[in-house]
Amino acid sequence: MNQFTDIYALEKWLSSNGIDVKAWGSDNSKSLDNLWQELQAGEVQLKQNPPLRLVEVVQIIIRRRETVLVEAEQEFFNGQRRYRNQPPSEKIKPGETVQVAASRCLQEELGLSLDAFTLRLETHREYQTNTNSISYPGLPSQYNFHIIEAAVSGLPTEDFWRENESDGIIDPVKRHRWEWRPADSFPFIGDH
Repeated sequence: MNQFTDIYALEKWLSSNGIDVKAWGSDNSKSLDNLWQELQAGEVQLKQNPPLRLVEVVQIIIRRRETVLVEAEQEFFNGQRRYRNQPPSEKIKPGETVQVAASRCLQEELGLSLDAFTLRLETHREYQTNTNSISYPGLPSQYNFHIIEAAVSGLPTEDFWRENESDGIIDPVKRHRWEWRPADSFPFIGDH
């Protein structure tokens, strides 16, 4: 559970720590309301001294010959677009295992049924990165990534758009553009 009683307390805390949220919700960023919804859903945690957004993320590597599937772009419900260049990814919710979050990702973001993919658990590996968040400019973020490969059937062989299974409240993404890109351009993927 988050430590803020309401979105106004969150905004006050961010402001008191020198984080300006006025520009959030434009360009490639998400809004203060999106951060509040992520906190409410348990998708992120905030550490207070110094301010740090903690995010557990699963990334799924889907190979086709010498290429991997990446999310090239997101289109938000408000019409703005964000360029990504990431494999299918999902925040891990409280109580979820990496496998459950990966399965949820493949179902929600790619519309795959449970019998259309197999997670290759032996490929699971982790890495961590600290960065200034593109989603929330000025708010330092720590991402704990869990990488897992999946054998998948039924995906288009060409680049494609896919509507998001979201209502726009917690996740502002309306749809995703997926592309097959050379695997060697993603060093974190490895040779599994």
